[in-house]
Amino acid sequence: MTTGPSEHVASLRPSGVLPALVTPLLDPVTLDVDAVGALVCRAVADGANGVLVTGTTGEGSLLSPDTRSTVTALARTALDAEVAAGATAHVNGRPFLVAGASGASPAAVQDDVARLAAAGADLVLVLAPSLHPLSPDELADFHLGVADAAEVGTLVYHIPQMTGSSLTPEAVRRLAGHQRIVGMKDSSPDADRRAAFVASTTDRADFSVFTGHAPTLAAAVRAGVVGSITALGNLRLRQVVALHAAVAAGDDEADELQRRLTRLGADVAEVGASTPAVLKAALQLDGVLDERWCSPPLSSVPPNRLDHVRTALLR
Repeated sequence: MTTGPSEHVASLRPSGVLPALVTPLLDPVTLDVDAVGALVCRAVADGANGVLVTGTTGEGSLLSPDTRSTVTALARTALDAEVAAGATAHVNGRPFLVAGASGASPAAVQDDVARLAAAGADLVLVLAPSLHPLSPDELADFHLGVADAAEVGTLVYHIPQMTGSSLTPEAVRRLAGHQRIVGMKDSSPDADRRAAFVASTTDRADFSVFTGHAPTLAAAVRAGVVGSITALGNLRLRQVVALHAAVAAGDDEADELQRRLTRLGADVAEVGASTPAVLKAALQLDGVLDERWCSPPLSSVPPNRLDHVRTALLR
């Protein structure tokens, strides 16, 4: 195991609100270069402490490695431009950039982490290969191995409802001992287990537990998570920021904000398309994106379902 982090890695201890950005496309295979930067700038203007690109919501595992690197580089350029223009600073005087890494094998994931770091990611969110469900120890061993080879800090991506692999609080504590694993994103709906993750690492001031599950966001913040990385941040980022602030202030408004986010999430699910597809359709209807294409095999929301998306946006 690596004995000591680089100065860059040691200084990045993330917290706050990040949207898990969609990846805008002009057609199923062509990146909308201008829209990537526009989404990043919009997020910072709406109060984000940083952004996640090429995660699950960004269809990261469906994009080519080169496209993931290109999206990361474009986001880096946009964030740096925001700092130069006087945007609110967060980490090392700038909003931070997280990029999602994926691959079919540990070696492929390690290579992806290296590419994304070279493209400008401050941190890399690591998704384990999911063809074979892993035990908690196997999953922890995978993440420790990726971190050993990484040149930047990593975040563990825990989404067992999609991968079939779950961590335990004991396994998370093992991960928190690695100097390059700076935190985790827990997208599980299990609020009690997430609270146990937080409790198991309370003495690790350099380890950050994020939630990625919008329906239990208020409960997660009350349980001690340091931030959130959510898909609904594409549509209601200011609401997510306000919910964090309301919980911190002990304001009853947090419960109403949570109710509205939960209702929006249910409406998105009821459209009958993938989450990235519905979010892109909503952003197109709002005039934020020109197109709503998704990466194959995901399909875009068809015209006859756009009214359902409009209904979701009005709630």
